[in-house]
Amino acid sequence: MSFVIINPVGISSHVHHHPALRNVVIKSLIRNGTRQQVAEIQHDDDTAYLKCYLGTYAAQRHKAACARLRQAADIMSGENQVVRPLLELVDCHTLIMSPAPGLPMRDACVTADTQRRLAIVRRAGEWLACLITAREQRPFFAWKWHQKLVEFASTFQSDETVDATLVGQHLVHMEQVTRRLHVREVCHGVSHGDFHSENIFVAEDGDRLILTGIDMETAEPIPVVKDLARMLVWLQIDAEPGSDRESGIDRSLFDNLCAPHGPFAAADRLALHFHIGEMLLEFYLRRGARVPEIRRKMSLAIEHWMSSCAAILRDCQGVD
Repeated sequence: MSFVIINPVGISSHVHHHPALRNVVIKSLIRNGTRQQVAEIQHDDDTAYLKCYLGTYAAQRHKAACARLRQAADIMSGENQVVRPLLELVDCHTLIMSPAPGLPMRDACVTADTQRRLAIVRRAGEWLACLITAREQRPFFAWKWHQKLVEFASTFQSDETVDATLVGQHLVHMEQVTRRLHVREVCHGVSHGDFHSENIFVAEDGDRLILTGIDMETAEPIPVVKDLARMLVWLQIDAEPGSDRESGIDRSLFDNLCAPHGPFAAADRLALHFHIGEMLLEFYLRRGARVPEIRRKMSLAIEHWMSSCAAILRDCQGVD
């Protein structure tokens, strides 16, 4: 049989029996979720990765991912890379991609010493800066993000492990930032959309760090600082406890990731603070429910984030 599968019930049957995949060997099922399935495969005698999009918006997500990967492949070169689309199957919302060399950035950072870890973080900032070729000022609709966060937090009201006082105080501070920031002009660009330390791979070539991005779906402009905020919060999960922080994030991580993007305008700095606050709370509630250590770390980060709000609002008075 030319099509071998490790877990036959794991892959959708319309993908399993697709004629374009008859010579593909599925080696292992990596992810089997409700929104997507990911498998390591053998394609044309080389290792590749198959991603099948599922759910209501599977067609739109597949189309956006294919378009974004093609766009990014034309942009990225040298030490800044993205996986390449090898085969696009529109009828079953499936994409086959080249492998990303090296290790996930999160694994590379955990095993690296401090100097090497910060070098990797800075390179991640450079990678993102290379990806965003055009930037434009657009209104930042803070109330939209704020309302979604309030609704999300309300779903955890019955969770007795959640510090309701901390969450309530945090939302008050988020509202203060929202009032200052809403509809101000913030830098937007066609970015990654899910920029974090498991979606960037790091390969070493002597002294060079070659970074490769995966799981890109966003083909429309978003606030650049939203992707930066997501990466910073992911990095904070694995950071050592410390008091020298910026918006709740270890200062050395903050400075190195953001440095390639230059000094922030007042509105962009406040929007970065906003999105960090948003994601700290999301991690505290959702991921913290599964991993108590994450909740503890996010709690400390939230407390610092709140304590820094007054100074950041004062420094960003130009937003008024």
